[in-house]
Amino acid sequence: MNKENTKSDTIQSVDRAFLVLETLSRLGSLSLNDLHKELKLNKASLSRLTHTLVTNGYIEKNPLNGNFSLTLKSYEVGISAIQNLDQINLVNSILVDLHKETGLIAQFSVEDKNELICLQSIGQKNSAFSVYTNVGKRSPLYCTSAGKALLATYSNSDVIEKWEQFNVKPFTEHTHINVQSLLQDIGEIRQNNYALDMEENEYGVFCMGTVVMKHTRTPLGAISISGTSMTKDEEERLSSLLLSYSQRLSGLLGYVSHSELSR
Repeated sequence: MNKENTKSDTIQSVDRAFLVLETLSRLGSLSLNDLHKELKLNKASLSRLTHTLVTNGYIEKNPLNGNFSLTLKSYEVGISAIQNLDQINLVNSILVDLHKETGLIAQFSVEDKNELICLQSIGQKNSAFSVYTNVGKRSPLYCTSAGKALLATYSNSDVIEKWEQFNVKPFTEHTHINVQSLLQDIGEIRQNNYALDMEENEYGVFCMGTVVMKHTRTPLGAISISGTSMTKDEEERLSSLLLSYSQRLSGLLGYVSHSELSR
């Protein structure tokens, strides 16, 4: 879309509402007349805009002088945006360190509409093989290490309910094709705190994944590492590293475990 078309394709009332919010953010508390002078908007239209923003909780009107100012709701939106940026920066930093220490591809993925979607992948460019977790690509939850790690945070009944919504198909001979097999795997994941993908999604690709927790004690997503082998010795060494990185990232995001709370 070229710049000439951008403005004409927007909704005028929404544009003006944002102007009001941005002006109050910049200049502070203002009367309707002050906003009129600043924005050169029709007073009747401006009155409707401010009334709508007040009704939706984004600005408030001082009952004493009639001035408008931003509410905490407006600040919350901004703070959330900053926090999201901080989360992305923290995740990227951890993935870079994880890739450097292991020499493997390090990924961050989240669950979306009963699928796994990769949001970041470090080391992918140097890989000689195809990895299912390319940035932006969706993969099944039931045959990926990150996906299974996320599934393990649900109850068994929830996993069964999700299974019924999956379009289950065997990608390799190692893919789970029945829910009981998946549940058995998930039981082990809960004990180990990490999940394995031993060529379940793609031949020649071995992955290990674990969840990253937020301060709300819910998963933000999962980090995983991918390589061309996974011996028992490699599993022991890599799982220790992966869990230490996930715990560090979860801690930076404000997560506190039950054991830490009970101290």
